[in-house]
Amino acid sequence: MTLILDNDEVRSAADMPTIIGNLEKAMAIESAGGIETVPRVNLPFSPKGFFRVMPAVIESLDLMGLKVFNTSRASDVRYLIGLWSIESGELRVLLDASHLTAIRTGAVTAMAHRAIAGHRSAERIGVIGSGLEARTNLEAICAVAEIREARVFSPNRERRERFAAEMARKLGIEIVAVDSGEEAADAPLVLAATNTGMGREAVAVQAEWLPASAHVDSIGSTMPSLRELDEKAFGRAELVVLDTMDSTEESGDLIAARRSGDWHESRVRSLSSLWADGADSRPVPAEGLTVFKSVGTAAQDLVAADAIVQVAVAEGFGREIDLLFGKQFVS
Repeated sequence: MTLILDNDEVRSAADMPTIIGNLEKAMAIESAGGIETVPRVNLPFSPKGFFRVMPAVIESLDLMGLKVFNTSRASDVRYLIGLWSIESGELRVLLDASHLTAIRTGAVTAMAHRAIAGHRSAERIGVIGSGLEARTNLEAICAVAEIREARVFSPNRERRERFAAEMARKLGIEIVAVDSGEEAADAPLVLAATNTGMGREAVAVQAEWLPASAHVDSIGSTMPSLRELDEKAFGRAELVVLDTMDSTEESGDLIAARRSGDWHESRVRSLSSLWADGADSRPVPAEGLTVFKSVGTAAQDLVAADAIVQVAVAEGFGREIDLLFGKQFVS
């Protein structure tokens, strides 16, 4: 039997601390070579559409599966995750991954934030962006850091003010909507969660706005056509952490930084490498700019989905159907 979960059920079953904890365990598995995956497959169609497939196998978790997401000429992006058991071959779950993608992105950011900047005592964060992923990422960071104050900027005044009011109530911290990205980014911690740059050269965050020893979590620019941080932010960084090294060919930010020469290979590490030898191997620069750049991976999606499924099953969410996959029929 296959469990089917819709977007509302996924949202109800999502517990951020649990997902963060499961992702940290998966980082240790990945650092030991325990995850099989390939670069995401991107198939474009006109005018700006895409069909994207991300598979992974995590044998120690009895977990294999894939995430598929796409645009169409008639609708926004749609997301689907399928989870199979390695042991039985059964298709265990099909779930709507729209909200899960935003939750997973936030959980990965929080995990990276704690590993890279957890030693910093900063209590103020600047947020660039006011959409769903700005919300889930800020919530996740607040789950692992003692944030007391935030400033938020996005181009639409109404949206940033609504974000400030709603997230202040939800998180119990002071959040102020400001009139420029520069004002928001003047903070010891910066979260950039945008979709800028499509079809133009605009970026959301300029390096000159960032304090000398800021830490930046950047989760936009997941395609070559998207930009979020300018090249010089990477040139200034004492440490750049990528959730997948494949992102150097996928993210418009990283492509631009490498082409411009604002890229120092010796300062770049993969996220999973921070778990290679336990906590003692994690870099903790005493000063200087640090950047975490995330585009998402199949393993992250599958592990986050598996954590949500465990709660959903315990709570009785979803419905089971028999898809008959792999069964023999007699004519």
